[in-house]
Amino acid sequence: MSATSNNISRISNSLTTYATLSRLRANSLAVFREQERLSSGQALLSASDDPIAAEMIGRLTQSRAAQDQVLANLRHADGYLAASDTAVSDIGDILTDAARIASEQASNLQSAEERASQAAVVDGLIDQLRNVGNRQYQGLYLFGGRGVNSAPLTGDFGRISYTGDAGSRQTLVATNLSQAYDISAAGVFGLKDDLSGAYVDFDVQLSSSTRVTELAGATNSGVRLGRIQVSQTGPAINFEVDFTGAETVGDLIARFNNAAATAGSSLTLGINPSDGGALQISPAVASVQITEINNGTTATDLGIRKTATAATLDGDTVNRRVSLTTPLSELQPGGLSLTNGVVIKNGTKTATVTFAGATTVQDVLNQLNNAGIGIRASITDDGNGIVIENQVAGTPLIIGENGGTDADRLGIKTIDASVSLSRVNGGRGIHPVAGGFDFRVTNANGVTFDVSLAGAKTIGDVINAINSASTLAGAGVVATTSQGGAGLHLSGPAGAGSLSVTALNLSPVAQELGIAKAGTATDLDGDNVTPFYQSGIFTALYRLRDGLLTNSSSEITESGAAINALQKQVSGTAGEVGARSKSMRDRLQQTEDAVSATTVLLSQIKDVDFTDAVTKFQQAQTALQASLLTTSRIQNLSLLDFLR
Repeated sequence: MSATSNNISRISNSLTTYATLSRLRANSLAVFREQERLSSGQALLSASDDPIAAEMIGRLTQSRAAQDQVLANLRHADGYLAASDTAVSDIGDILTDAARIASEQASNLQSAEERASQAAVVDGLIDQLRNVGNRQYQGLYLFGGRGVNSAPLTGDFGRISYTGDAGSRQTLVATNLSQAYDISAAGVFGLKDDLSGAYVDFDVQLSSSTRVTELAGATNSGVRLGRIQVSQTGPAINFEVDFTGAETVGDLIARFNNAAATAGSSLTLGINPSDGGALQISPAVASVQITEINNGTTATDLGIRKTATAATLDGDTVNRRVSLTTPLSELQPGGLSLTNGVVIKNGTKTATVTFAGATTVQDVLNQLNNAGIGIRASITDDGNGIVIENQVAGTPLIIGENGGTDADRLGIKTIDASVSLSRVNGGRGIHPVAGGFDFRVTNANGVTFDVSLAGAKTIGDVINAINSASTLAGAGVVATTSQGGAGLHLSGPAGAGSLSVTALNLSPVAQELGIAKAGTATDLDGDNVTPFYQSGIFTALYRLRDGLLTNSSSEITESGAAINALQKQVSGTAGEVGARSKSMRDRLQQTEDAVSATTVLLSQIKDVDFTDAVTKFQQAQTALQASLLTTSRIQNLSLLDFLR
């Protein structure tokens, strides 16, 4: 046998030790990891164990957290609506009691003493309603709008006043979907069903700083910015303008003018000097046509999708809305100058409000709202004017002039041509005679004319009837609304006598309009017979209370009719709350189901299978024990073991 065949391979002790320790470490780690899975209940101890499963766990965990938040929101909203439902039901019960009192006391057989005692009961009902309106849920006022930390109903002006926030509370009810879930005191009690003012639509002018978001657009659909095509002849030039991302009218102008200059065109975009609410493309060329690109609406929204031949292209008005930051200098052509102020009377309180230093709409609103007289002035929802809310129930509000025309120019004088005659005399209206004239007007020179108001519906109808009859008679008498703010004013030519109005055919109309009197030779100022009252439940109850105290059967009857109408309104509100509550409960059930499904799926991926984990743990332990036994045997070998 050759020497080569007798060679024996040998492994060094260090290599043997290294291999043995590596096996021990691997088996020990396997035991440790299985122990960790069992103790933590987690299938994955690190993302490297299963990157795909780890990514799924991350997404499902994030989804579950969002679902949990939505679930908490829905539970709060559901509880809130349940509390609101109870409150609205209580309001309905209180109104039922008030309607019963009105019905019982409307008869002329009731004594003044009995009616006075029932007035005290009505006062109690008013206090109960106020308490219901100030109820809380989880420490938050139910009917305070977004002002959840302050009572929405107070008695600051001697009667119930609504000082709640005008906004609504919203909550996230699904991913990227929020929903209003509250009912404000104004809605529940009908406090804002009727508002005053807002009869002037401001012709707001454009400026380079006007934000595009303030524009309602030529079609009142907003302004959706994109690209437009400009085609001109004389010379023939075509170019596109991209308005995407423009923030102001100045940006629109710069985008257009830069594109035109780059294309070699002399056309420029600017604000129309003769109509400051519209855009204009000049100078006049042979022809210019503006069209849309890719079915866009930008040119239409900006009012310039049209063609002009040998003339400037005058755009349509883009209907800039009023905002808090709108300068008074841009509210109308030439600006709005308020130099005299207004006089406001609310019940027994009077305040003169001036606008010195006011430069924006916000300044004007602040001056009005800080007068401390129980009104709230705000911009109308359509952004075209200013509306006035009487926050105090049952008190007559009158806004008139302070020697100028500021109230009329702001559109907040209590009386204007659009006011319904049903508001005259505390809601009683006027009662023209059938088939005859209602009153006669005599000017200072003795010229007379008769007026019939049959069919008249508004203050404007009254003014037109008087002025038309005056014109036919050549009397020179002109009817307008009064400076006082809630009545009529007649003016006429000077003469030896006085300007006067007398009733005809036993008609009460002149008296009801507050003009059955004699004035000076040139002026007759009517009484303030059309003050503005807050609408809703509290005003109706105060009217019932006052009717009982003054022993007025007509007032009791009319307030009872108003209460009956409000009962129907509250029933409608109850239905609305019920519908919202059902919607929330349905969403709550759906979300709970979604949370359960996500939890199950997450558990299947994330949680350990204990049966499998115990088996693997036992296998790892067996492997570790075997490694330890093998290592022990190898480490105990000696030279004698190799010589045997």
